[in-house]
Amino acid sequence: MCESIEQNKGRVADWDNIQWDISKRHVRRLQERIFRATRDKDWAKVKSLQKLLVRSHSARLLAVRRVTQENKGKYTPGIDGLIYATPDARLELMEEVRQTNIFNYKCKPLRRVYIPKKSGDKRPLGIPTVKDRVMQMIVKLALEPEWEARFESHSHGFRPGRRCMDAIWQIWHSIRVFGTLKKSEWILDADISGCFDNINHDALLKRVPVFRETVRRWLKSGIIEFGRYFQTKSGTPQGGIISPLLANIALDGMERLFGAENSKGNYTVPSIRSGENKGINLIRYADDFVVTAPSREKIISYVLPRLRFFLKERGMELNEAKTKIVYRDEGFDFLSFTIRQYHSQARSVCLAMPSKKAVKRHLKHIKTVISRNKQMKTDELVSKLNPIIRGWANYYRYSSAKETFNYIDYRIWQMLWQWCLRRHRRENKGKQWIRRRYFMEIGNRKWIFGERKENVLLFCRSFRAGVRYTPVKGYNSPYDSNLHDYWQKRYGKSWRGTMPI
Repeated sequence: MCESIEQNKGRVADWDNIQWDISKRHVRRLQERIFRATRDKDWAKVKSLQKLLVRSHSARLLAVRRVTQENKGKYTPGIDGLIYATPDARLELMEEVRQTNIFNYKCKPLRRVYIPKKSGDKRPLGIPTVKDRVMQMIVKLALEPEWEARFESHSHGFRPGRRCMDAIWQIWHSIRVFGTLKKSEWILDADISGCFDNINHDALLKRVPVFRETVRRWLKSGIIEFGRYFQTKSGTPQGGIISPLLANIALDGMERLFGAENSKGNYTVPSIRSGENKGINLIRYADDFVVTAPSREKIISYVLPRLRFFLKERGMELNEAKTKIVYRDEGFDFLSFTIRQYHSQARSVCLAMPSKKAVKRHLKHIKTVISRNKQMKTDELVSKLNPIIRGWANYYRYSSAKETFNYIDYRIWQMLWQWCLRRHRRENKGKQWIRRRYFMEIGNRKWIFGERKENVLLFCRSFRAGVRYTPVKGYNSPYDSNLHDYWQKRYGKSWRGTMPI
């Protein structure tokens, strides 16, 4: 039935006139059927539907569109140097993809590039060719709904509909003191040493039987660096479209180590688990995770040995230098938040707030933008700074960030005031003249930086901090056809943006 509504499978004549909504509906319906069949454990049907999807004309169209038009790396070539930036070029790529059998085609080696990390080091990326990225996207469209039906409830990284704040909320909920309710007081702040670079290929390939040989060729494709070819014997290269999903597949099962699911596959809360698993909770975001437990001794004697064995089976290990055990009153950083329990005579409260490193990094970014644009027009500088301020404030608006937002606003004002003074140092302009020239009053707010009321600098404190966050419920997924209303209510009109199509 799905196949009957699919668009013409022949050569596409006009890229700009493709009926994308029809293609999206077709692929989405297949993905929902894959999700449902996985929940029903009908593995023969899952395999059949996945093969149907990757051979689908609609899936190939959407994959080409996603890679060449929507992804940030659309202008980044692989080793062949090709990009597809025009409608005619995309038609040419689509025709090539249409004639390619995804189960036996040969991929090309990756192009090695390096990008800076937050720590100042460089992270190696392996960039596939655009065609290989399209093929990876097609497989991802088929694999992701299966694994969305299988992933653990507290795995939040690189998953549709989930975000960093889901992981932060779970940690906060696990360790906070609430009335007389006993919570986990100790936290294992863990770090996996080179997760993406060390994943055991054989262990991973066992988990993707339908696309085993295709994924094997991607993993073994090798890397070209400085004109030399290097084999890839382990790991899934960062830079591939399917790599985050493969990493999640490899790490799936960590929560179940500690009794997170009962015999029927339903989630069991830590407080009612039996034996050594009682009170233990694992929250993971991609390759970053924490474990909360009732005592330090339980982490050392029970949690760590099980984690080490689990990771060793998959070719990975903990970075012992960066893995630490902390008490909740000491606090710890996770995903650029600091989470800590505070006590006073009146009350005890657990807070999540922007980490000091995150604040310092944000201010450094703002300072760099301002200092590199000393001669820029005020209007243009505002347009450069506002997306940075908006993105940062939106990330932390669900945390206890009120004081931090005020501090950020003050520091940005200082930087902009110095920027204004430098521009008129030789003209001997007074401070009042400079204030009138660059700042305005709107309502009861003074010192608003900008030339026009329609385009003024945003304040962090204008984004209300401490907004109550509602986490994604349990195993809920956008691929579940029974939850359309749930996602519609959660994300409004943009809820379909939680889907990869």
